[in-house]
Amino acid sequence: MVIYVDMLLIVNGWVDFLLLLLVRRMAATGTPGRRLVWGALLGAAGSLILLLPALPVWITAPCKLVTAALMVWISFRWEGGRLFIRRLLLLFGVSAGLAGLCAALYYYVAPPGLYVFNGQVYYAVPPLWLVALTGLCYGLMRLWDWVVRRRAPAGREFLLSLTVGHHTVRVDCLYDSGNHLTEPFSGCPVVVIDRGALAGLLPLPTVEELPAGWRLIPYDSVGGSGVLPAFVPDGMTVFTPSGHRELPRCYVAVCDRLGRGEYRGLLGTALSDYLT
Repeated sequence: MVIYVDMLLIVNGWVDFLLLLLVRRMAATGTPGRRLVWGALLGAAGSLILLLPALPVWITAPCKLVTAALMVWISFRWEGGRLFIRRLLLLFGVSAGLAGLCAALYYYVAPPGLYVFNGQVYYAVPPLWLVALTGLCYGLMRLWDWVVRRRAPAGREFLLSLTVGHHTVRVDCLYDSGNHLTEPFSGCPVVVIDRGALAGLLPLPTVEELPAGWRLIPYDSVGGSGVLPAFVPDGMTVFTPSGHRELPRCYVAVCDRLGRGEYRGLLGTALSDYLT
């Protein structure tokens, strides 16, 4: 079998980028896409081990572990060892899932053509086929993640502290399992806050006059659809029955009114892991 180095790098870079996108989605972390690109390039470079002479598992396995760890370290901000290990395990999980889905689909739609060497898998399949298969598998895994990945926290009401500069406000929030809002470009979680609860924190613009650094968050609800102006505060802390936790980079979307006044903010599924 002839292995083309350029195609090996391109295909592995594409697949690694999709894997890191899935990890970013499942870990609900806001990290720029360019960092994922660098992580994917490192993963693609690691696939070159396939070109070396046959190596024992006790050499290839640590190499793959180190490569995966470096991919996670490059792609995501350091927020402590616990979150780093969690993202690393997510990367291993989605890698296994995506590889299994691709192998199953390729088995049923085309003749078999897999080449495994030094712990690396090379698909003897036209590049466009592989791009289409991985894209389809990525969509299926995103759908699975959307349907079952989030569980409702034990307590549904939380106190959220927001800080901008020297000003801090505390907002009573409700966990809403139907709130799946994320910022479209970064994938950061979005918290929806009543405009009145933020009045003492910073000047609040309208959608028509958006200052620099603000974003428009599209939403679709039972009451209609539209966009909400959103900003990133300097700090966010959520108080739960078991204590308080600093939240990762989040956008705060400003709306005119929430519910009947019994709560002033909505926390969504992208933050559920921080609420349990």
